[in-house]
Amino acid sequence: MKRKAHLLVCTAAIWSAGAGPVWAQDGVSAPLSADAISERGDEGAIVVTARRREERLADVPTAASVIDIGSLTDRGGANGVGELLADQPSVRFNNLSSSITSEISIRASSTARATNGDPSVGLYRNGSYIGGGAIGGRNFTRLDLLDIGRVEVLRGTQGALYGRNAVGGAVNIISAEPEFDLGGWASARYGFENNSLQLQGAVNVPLADGLAVRISGDLVEQDKGFFYNPENDVYFDQQKGHGLRGQLRLRRGPVDLVLLAETQRLTTPTIHYQISIPAGTPGFPGGYIQDQFRYPWNTAPRATQDVDGLQAMVRVDLGEAQLSATTLYRKRHSEYDLDNDAVNPDELARARAAGEISPFVPIDPNTSSFVVDTTDILSQDIHLTGGGDRLTWLIGGEAMVLDSDFSVTTTRSPTPANPSPGNIAPARLNFESYAVYGSLGFDLTDSLNITGELRYTRDSRSITARLFDLGTGLPTGGPSRIIDDSINADNLSYNATLSYKLATDLLAYGKIGSSYRAGGFNTRLSDPRAPSPVQVLFGNENSTTYEVGLKGSPIRRGYFAIAGYYTELEDLIAQVDDGCALTNPACPTAAVSYLTNAGNAKSWGIEAEYSQGFGLGEGTGRLALSGSRQGGEVKSDRYAGLDLAQVPDWLASANLNLRYPVADDVALTSNILVSGQWGGKQELTATSVDLDNYVLVNLRAGVEFGDFSLSVFANNLFDKVYFVAQAPTINRYSQPRVIGIEGRVTF
Repeated sequence: MKRKAHLLVCTAAIWSAGAGPVWAQDGVSAPLSADAISERGDEGAIVVTARRREERLADVPTAASVIDIGSLTDRGGANGVGELLADQPSVRFNNLSSSITSEISIRASSTARATNGDPSVGLYRNGSYIGGGAIGGRNFTRLDLLDIGRVEVLRGTQGALYGRNAVGGAVNIISAEPEFDLGGWASARYGFENNSLQLQGAVNVPLADGLAVRISGDLVEQDKGFFYNPENDVYFDQQKGHGLRGQLRLRRGPVDLVLLAETQRLTTPTIHYQISIPAGTPGFPGGYIQDQFRYPWNTAPRATQDVDGLQAMVRVDLGEAQLSATTLYRKRHSEYDLDNDAVNPDELARARAAGEISPFVPIDPNTSSFVVDTTDILSQDIHLTGGGDRLTWLIGGEAMVLDSDFSVTTTRSPTPANPSPGNIAPARLNFESYAVYGSLGFDLTDSLNITGELRYTRDSRSITARLFDLGTGLPTGGPSRIIDDSINADNLSYNATLSYKLATDLLAYGKIGSSYRAGGFNTRLSDPRAPSPVQVLFGNENSTTYEVGLKGSPIRRGYFAIAGYYTELEDLIAQVDDGCALTNPACPTAAVSYLTNAGNAKSWGIEAEYSQGFGLGEGTGRLALSGSRQGGEVKSDRYAGLDLAQVPDWLASANLNLRYPVADDVALTSNILVSGQWGGKQELTATSVDLDNYVLVNLRAGVEFGDFSLSVFANNLFDKVYFVAQAPTINRYSQPRVIGIEGRVTF
């Protein structure tokens, strides 16, 4: 509390002095719509803040993309991060069934998955870092996807300006800000297969000259799904809840201030999986394979995620410079319940009687886990930007305090030999990070620019964890379950870029940069019989990336970007497990996943994107294509020679949008989004199965009547169901097809 109070006092002092933020938008006017971009013929003209100052996308010498609200609306918005980023090159959404545990990977960056580690991609809302914590901090929440203004996707090492965990890149979701005109929008959407109703909208109201408010809301009611638990009559992929955001904007003279408050209360899809053990496996003579979509858990599946946030963003125009600051307080509470054995007593008795499972396999049908995490983030960023005809500069500082209180409660069936009903493992994690950063750019000629960026970060992490018996309340587990540890680390990240304008609308660049992913702690320890026991500590992962690229708009209404990169990784943070399994006679229990420094590694790739607007008689269209080829392997220690896990060999997408007028204020619209992945390995093991290949097609068609539109849609049109994850005894599947209807009105 003293640390937070100190940061709050410093923040108050900054605000009292009149400082303010370029929150990711930096007071920029509303992003261009897809149609406006098509008409102007210059997607590179979109203003972004990828380098923490306003620039045209085409002038930023790095691999960056923008998802503007026009193109996002054309494809029906996004109900999840996978949908949001489906058309981005080198970006993969690692779907683990639940938004609480899923995460984003960019350019072969590693994933934490079933652990409490930090992500390898920087997650930002309006310029503030929102990642971290035990669970729920490797993915955006549903609330973050409400009333988006635009999304900036920065690919590749971003450590010099974005700091921790931006090894693969950074994603900044920028909320639509209040404007000074009366307006808004509302939509109603219904999915037939899963009985899902979604109501969303926003209203923008000017209160006085230079004063406006914006209220945004989200309501979802989905009591059905595709993955069913018959014992408790509940669907694993249900959703119910609401989100609400209010913003106040004041613009007076050189000051532009935005205050934001938001909240979410949500029951969200939870982890689910199918047990699949083939016949002949030791202990499973007849094999045991559950139905693909019905799982006999006696522990009712449940997941919830509540969010409360306050953010203040202000910009002060000082004439020759801009002083900017952003302050964030965010509280995220995440819970999920898990049936560890994935069977109920009756089902286990049936499988034993049928000869599917040997009576000697020690399966307890009453083992469950209940995971709870409350993470508080308080952060302050302040920076000053300026420049002249040839020189640009930036100097800034950031402070962040993160507290995560979490616990894992594990239940079991008491026996005479062990009367304990289970245990609870509470833990408290504190993460403090302080940084100063800056950049300096100079135009050597009218076409040639050199820019250097530098960031010094001081991190301090500490953890306290214990294990208590649920029956007695007394400490249990011995000395190994008493964890009091800390990590203190300094990091100096840099970026050096040389860019050259080959023509007015064509930019070539080369750069070298570094970044780091914060180390941490494993608190869920192994069974004493485990072949590869969990280690508590793992250190920082450090990366150095070399990149060359070419981007621009040499063709009217067209934009392209291509980049190649090579990354050296030191002390790669990778997810492995302790080697236990129901089928392992030496340790016949569920495996414990954990993070470890797996040695040095390398990754590489090439990526490209192209978009082109065109005429279609009286109508218009736009085609966007993206593709990437990537790979990587561990180069040292016990995992040497293994391919990096969860890295598809190929990623590709195509997005086609058409609009054709048929009468006054009446137009036909359609959108098709195709995305796919091919190749790659599931795990960092010599026996790992391949990632599942897939191609998904989302189709939407509708009609516009002035400000009102009505559309029908089919997500996953061809009903492709693929493995999102596979392990020796479990499978996780993707969602089948959803057909629905949506109405939308703007005013």
